[in-house]
Parts: sequence; structure tokens; C-alpha cells
Amino acid sequence: MNSEHWPIWVLYVPVWIQHFWLSMKVGNLFFFLRTNPSIDGFILSDSKFNTLQLVPEAYRPKSIQINESMSLSEVKDQMQFNDISFPVVLKPDIGYRGLKVLKIDDDLALENAVRDIGTTFLLQEFIDHSLEIGLFYYRFPNREHGVIPSLTIKNFLTVTGNGKQTLGKLVGANPRALRHLTKLEKNFGEQWNEVIQKNRKIILEPIGNHNRGTEFRNANHLVNENLCKVFDQMSAEMPGFYFGRFDIKTPSLDHLMQEKEFKVLEINGVGGEPTHIYDPQSTFINAWRDLCHVWRTAAKIAQINFQQGVPKPSFAEAYTKWKAYYNYRSKLA
Repeated sequence: MNSEHWPIWVLYVPVWIQHFWLSMKVGNLFFFLRTNPSIDGFILSDSKFNTLQLVPEAYRPKSIQINESMSLSEVKDQMQFNDISFPVVLKPDIGYRGLKVLKIDDDLALENAVRDIGTTFLLQEFIDHSLEIGLFYYRFPNREHGVIPSLTIKNFLTVTGNGKQTLGKLVGANPRALRHLTKLEKNFGEQWNEVIQKNRKIILEPIGNHNRGTEFRNANHLVNENLCKVFDQMSAEMPGFYFGRFDIKTPSLDHLMQEKEFKVLEINGVGGEPTHIYDPQSTFINAWRDLCHVWRTAAKIAQINFQQGVPKPSFAEAYTKWKAYYNYRSKLA
């Protein structure tokens, strides 16, 4: 039995149980707030824009924050000032699992999106590299070298034409795409009834998220010393960051290993998952084992930070951060 599409609470029951034991061991229920001292937020409430600023400029896409008080002209002025052109990606500044993430190709789509945002969003240049990966990395604060326990290759939701069937028929014959049939039909409009020429590939969903149909493949066997070195060097330039997942686009894994060309789309701190657990071949036992392992690591990193003088979070601080996240999610709904 695999863990790909089961409810999130089922996956996390062992982690929650383990959390209380770790809290007693570390001496603080909210230790996870100090695993990455430079990231402010609750488990899933890190600002994507602020966290991305930790990444060296050469490795991050051009991005701006926008909010519900900004007009379309103000957004476009900010895009022009920051040299951002279409297509762009618009996503909640505090979000997860692909919620309300949009690829926007033109002014009309941007106008419709800006009208409905309701809260703070991140607008980011679209990176058109062919390979998207999720790379989980951690490093203990008292060590120079870290570990990559998870590497995931993301296969975008795609169909290939045969010269006979319409796009709609191709989608209907694809089990992964079938789960998103209604949304895809709406997105593709008139193209839905067009016959797709033989061998033509159409990416149905450009957002590389598991909940949007992207297939996650375990690539842990590709982790090597060169890849670890790249992220050791990067993390050394990111003070206060020790634990999380980098979502990255690059032309190839070799480009990433040689630091030739890649962009970090976002960083997920303590709320980040080792996404190889969503490989269709992954089992519940393996997913539970790996989730518990990274959470134990988060606790150990926090414990070292406490020993080095980082103050322990109080209940009041944790509640304030949780409340801010709750209020944001309410606006996003």
C-alpha cells in the first residue's frame, strides 16, 4: 500500500506522537520555531518572499510581493521596475501544496488574478528550465557539512498526442490527469476538442505540485558528494538556516551539481517534507520512517541552537505566530 494519495493526517500520526517525546527531550514544546532561527513563522507560515531572500541572489528568481491594496497598474509598475516579464507565477506568500498557485501569461490573466488575491502574494518570474526537483537538506549548526536525505524528480502532468484523439480524450485516458478532468477542461477551453498531432507533448499542469497531478519520483540514488558540496556552500551563505526543502528548476542535474545554472523557486523550512515519500512506489512504512527521521533531526538542530544561546520560544510567541497564520489562511480561503 503506497502513501501517495492518503490523507495527510494519516501520514503524520507517528510524527505527532514522536513530537511530544522529542519536546520532553529538548525541553520545549515549540522547539521547531528555532530549528531555523532566521526563518520567522509557524510550521507552515513562513513567508516565501522573506525566506527566499536567504538564498544568494544569483540562485533565486526575480520576485516581488503584492497585496490586496495594490492596483493592477501598481503591480505592473513593480514588475517593470524589477525587470519581470510574462509569463509569471503568482502564489500565496504563505501557502502550501500548490494552493492557489497560478501561471499567468498576459495582462488579462494578471488583472483577473490581482482582483481576487485578498491578501499578500508572491509574484515570480517563470523559470523555463526542463527539470524541477525537490531537494531536502539539513546541516547541524556545529558542523560544516550537511546531508541530503531526500531528492525528488518531478514529472509534470503531460499527455502525448497520437494524431487521432482530441486533448480531452487523451486526458480521459490518463489516470493521473483524470483526477483533474474538470479543471483541465476549463483551463484549455477550445483546445480541449482539438486533435493533438502525433508525438506532440502537452504539459497539462505547469505547477510542479503533487496535488496538481505532478508525479514525484524518488531520486535518492542520485545524491552524491558533488551535490552535497553545492548545498554546503550555499547554506554557509544562509545564516540561521539549517533544515528544509529547496524547490529548484535547472536544465539538468549535472547543471545543478556543477553550479552552472539553477534557480531556487522557494524554500520550505520545518514545514517542508522529504517529497520522495510521495513516489507511487513508496510505502506507508517507509514514509513514516523518513518523516520521523527528519523531525528528529529538526529537534536535534533546535537543541544545538539552544545550547549555543538561541532563546527558547514561549507559548505566547508560538500562539502569536499560529494566530497570524490562521488569519492569513482565512483571507486566502
